[in-house]
Amino acid sequence: MVGLLCVACETVPATPEDLLIRVIEDAAAGRSQTDAYQMVSPSSPERVDQFQYLEAWLDINREAVEGVQAMPVAQEGALRFTQSRDGKKRYLISYGWPGPQVRTKVLQAQTGMTVTLLGWPDPLPWEQVGSTLVITTPKEMADEANHPCKQAFVFRLQTP
Repeated sequence: MVGLLCVACETVPATPEDLLIRVIEDAAAGRSQTDAYQMVSPSSPERVDQFQYLEAWLDINREAVEGVQAMPVAQEGALRFTQSRDGKKRYLISYGWPGPQVRTKVLQAQTGMTVTLLGWPDPLPWEQVGSTLVITTPKEMADEANHPCKQAFVFRLQTP
């Protein structure tokens, strides 16, 4: 079991941001838990902020880090990748807002694929340009106040 804020913890990340990074890195490395909430406990007043920060992020993005498996390539720059156990959903996790487009050579277009930003209701436009998959982010997201979460943003690529 991965120790985050559990009874058998080795070390606890110092900040809420570090805690989220650990959850994402563990998922990308194939060390995903079935339920991240069970790994985290606001066991002391100084840990409540970490718990609340992670809880708010998981409320939107849980599917990208819980019960997933590693992909053959787990990272590309500030991007991390996971996939559902059945392989029909692949997740691109971007540390920081990627701007008007997300570009990756790790993921390729598939027939009938839909791309969504978790926390955003509409599918996103995408295109395969040579070996690079280009996803266009919603224009409304240029304003940070419209971001669905903080620190890391999840794009789901789903095939039928």
